[in-house]
Amino acid sequence: MSASLPEESGPNDLELRGTPPGLLPFADLLADHPDAVLVGAYSRISDDWRKNNTKKAKASAWAAGKGVANQHRRNDKNAARHGLIIVHRYTDNDLTASSDDLVRPDFEAMLRDLRAGRTKTGYRLDGIIAVDQDRVQRTSVAWERFVDALHARPGRMLWTPSGSMDLTDEGEVIKSGIMAVLNRAESMKKKRRIRDWHQDLILDGLPHSGPRPFGWEEDKMTLRKAESDFLAWAIRERIKGKALPTLCAEAERRGLKGSKGGTIVPTTLSQMMTAPRVCGYRANRGTLALDENDAPIVGKWETIVTPAEWEAVCATFGAGSTYLHRGPGAPRVTGKPKTVKYLASQLLKCMNRIERDGETRICNGSLNGSPTKSARSPYTYRCGGCNKNSIAGPMVDRQIMRLLLAKLGQAQITYRKPELAWPLESTLKNLADRLAGLEKRWMAGEVDDEQFYRLSPGLSAEVKKLRTERARWEMENAAGSEEPADIIRKWRTGEYDLAQRRRILFDVFAAIQVQPGQKGSKRPDPHRLKPIWR
Repeated sequence: MSASLPEESGPNDLELRGTPPGLLPFADLLADHPDAVLVGAYSRISDDWRKNNTKKAKASAWAAGKGVANQHRRNDKNAARHGLIIVHRYTDNDLTASSDDLVRPDFEAMLRDLRAGRTKTGYRLDGIIAVDQDRVQRTSVAWERFVDALHARPGRMLWTPSGSMDLTDEGEVIKSGIMAVLNRAESMKKKRRIRDWHQDLILDGLPHSGPRPFGWEEDKMTLRKAESDFLAWAIRERIKGKALPTLCAEAERRGLKGSKGGTIVPTTLSQMMTAPRVCGYRANRGTLALDENDAPIVGKWETIVTPAEWEAVCATFGAGSTYLHRGPGAPRVTGKPKTVKYLASQLLKCMNRIERDGETRICNGSLNGSPTKSARSPYTYRCGGCNKNSIAGPMVDRQIMRLLLAKLGQAQITYRKPELAWPLESTLKNLADRLAGLEKRWMAGEVDDEQFYRLSPGLSAEVKKLRTERARWEMENAAGSEEPADIIRKWRTGEYDLAQRRRILFDVFAAIQVQPGQKGSKRPDPHRLKPIWR
């Protein structure tokens, strides 16, 4: 058992961040390699199936993080080929770059370090290396932000396996911009193909792709008797008024598990019962699929209950609790996107050990906040992976705040305000002086009206554009250059909203590990928390 463990595990993506192990301190590194080119290595994967599909991952020799590990391995090889030294690794695992709304923590950290000119551990940054341009961006907005940050210091480049890219060169800028547009178009094309494919399945009355649904065999067409009989019973009993915990207890008594092998809990069961497929209907992105006459499209699979029974069981749940009102693609009842309501959601990582098929692994799922009816702890953080690790929410938030403020207090002792200079300041000053000089000569009669009105609009527009860019740059750099004492003051006085507080937490902590609690203990224990600092 112990001999096979190294083959059954891979690097956790948290281990692929920060300063590479064994790297000399910056001063020693510079003494040994005075002409060295020091770069940050960026790695990103949109969908880490080893992280999201534990059943499939069991057949793999690596755990979550293999994809980004492969990219960093290629970055190491390419850096050596180009004569570069990697001084910091930035890793965004299981995060798409196709959405401008999604925060990529290490991408943001990379931009801050590029603007500052150094990593948080003091190493100079002469550029960035990645296995491809599209690892850094898939949208033009992300690419522009990256190029602006890279240009905050002159002479810095982006390296890929094919060589260096000088993004101050007009030809490289045009080429990279075209690649950004092509990547965006390719992303849109892939999404359209997937939508069309799903729509074709719907029109043909065929089941969706993915894991088999509870109640059906692997073909997703034929009923699995033990499961379908239970689901039919649960739906009818729910209509009569039985509570979800009672129905889940019956599933356990019958020895039933979810289609992925997990315990059937109330949230899972509510999704099973209210899924349109139980009566033959099909949904797409949270909406019933309808034909040209606005009638539900009926699939070819065997059904468990009638449409009337399905509608009746859906009516027993509150708004937002049914299958059609859950999931990433489903519209919210409020009409607003789902927002994080609790300070430490997704930052907390579950350290519960799970035994399965004779093997032990750490859950490492995210703990998210949820309300309770307890006066002492009105909300808790609970693991969404194993669903067996929870901790009192107010105690966690208080402890995290103490850790954060203590860390910031220590940082204040050695804090030096970074000298950030906008790279185009001299260009703006030159153009503004030329515009002012032109106006002065015009008012003195040295420049005629035709020449003034021909030259001044272009200069004025360029000055205005550069001033806007400088204001945006200063605003983006303001958060990264805030003095620790100011952050402490604003945190304590409530000047930060929840989104700002969470951003600060993710800047300071890589994660906070949560050990399982003692069975039967009702006293919150802060020693269960272990901070992983950035």
